[in-house]
Amino acid sequence: MNYEVIQPSWELKGIVSHFWAGKWHNSGKSDSIYFSTANIQTELAFGFHCSGIGNRQELIFSTILGHTENFRQFSMEGNINLFGVSLYSHAIPNLFNICTSDLTDEVVSVENLLRSQGKVINEKMTAAVNTPDRVKILSDFFSSQLAKKYVEDKVILYAINKIRQARGVVNVSYLASESCLSQKQFERRFKGYTGFNPKLYSRIIRFETALFDSNSYQTLTKLAHGSGYHDQAHFIHEFKKFSGFSPNKFLLLTGY
Repeated sequence: MNYEVIQPSWELKGIVSHFWAGKWHNSGKSDSIYFSTANIQTELAFGFHCSGIGNRQELIFSTILGHTENFRQFSMEGNINLFGVSLYSHAIPNLFNICTSDLTDEVVSVENLLRSQGKVINEKMTAAVNTPDRVKILSDFFSSQLAKKYVEDKVILYAINKIRQARGVVNVSYLASESCLSQKQFERRFKGYTGFNPKLYSRIIRFETALFDSNSYQTLTKLAHGSGYHDQAHFIHEFKKFSGFSPNKFLLLTGY
């Protein structure tokens, strides 16, 4: 799949990781599989078929994929234009007026979750003719939601940033101490804000780091050590847990 990443505006950087767009080609096959790994972010994904009339495209699905520690597989048929956005899970309450945990492991349609707002978003996304238009549609929606209310837990946001900067290789007890919270308080607030306990969040960050860096290392052993794993066996175990496959198999299937 051809894939493009678009960075959010400065205003949205605290809630949006990135927008993305791509073209899914099945190369003549009747169907194919899209592999989704464990993800600390919540995704809104839209799929379009070209209608053949000007630049207009038919919306075939609009889906919200909640943050999850599990891998998923989706059957994809035909040639599809894809567009989506990756949201930090701690932004869910302010954007959708629900608890972060309500979307853990969930896959729901945009319209079912957002009702009338979701219907309007789908209509606008269908009418849009290019990626910048779609980025603006969702950016405007997110900005309008944030204007209503936006509550930040600055202590947990600081911990989240430390975990990201450390690429998931952190001492959770030290983070709790640095936050001036007991271990239980820290874990409760972290899970309430992100949908994950801090140790699991860190493990997924480390796995994602290894996945994105996979082309930078010549061997799995070097990739494992470079990503902070104790050894290759530990790395392979975590990779299977979060992707469903061994590293070699997953990289072969997905073309990373």
